[in-house]
Amino acid sequence: MIRGIGQQRGKGLVYVCEYGFNTYNYIGFLDYKKETIRKLAMKANTCSFNPGVFVANLTEWKLQNITKQLEKWMTLNVAEELYSRTLAGSITTPPLLIVFYKQHSSIDPMWNVRHLGMYEFVKAAKLLHWNGHFKPWGRTASYAEVWEKWYVPDPTGKFSLIRRHSEAYEAK
Repeated sequence: MIRGIGQQRGKGLVYVCEYGFNTYNYIGFLDYKKETIRKLAMKANTCSFNPGVFVANLTEWKLQNITKQLEKWMTLNVAEELYSRTLAGSITTPPLLIVFYKQHSSIDPMWNVRHLGMYEFVKAAKLLHWNGHFKPWGRTASYAEVWEKWYVPDPTGKFSLIRRHSEAYEAK
């Protein structure tokens, strides 16, 4: 959650360096050879967070004009190529790292469980994040049965789930 101006409360982002994922530092997402990045005075070894799941106070989002700040950094990246090619596979993580640098709090990592290796860990999770190519709605994936338990079909009927390599997919 974005902190209110002058506040120290609020939670919302899960750091990925906790629990052994220490390769995900800011230097992997931002090009520290660029003067624009260096001027921000952000420590390159700062642990990044996973923006795949976060909580935001929308009132603060609007008050702090977060959308405009994010758009500014995306536009600057087009002009100056500010994002590192190491980990920045998309254009979403780097601007979020910049805008939320020291402006957020962490939430319990169980609210963004990404590496689904142990069933006991998965059972204790509050939210599962299927990162990578193997999403349970597209093909076979680890713990797809957990996803299916909570899957809610599109109430408008415009979207229907058809997995690759299923009979419905092959009939298309």
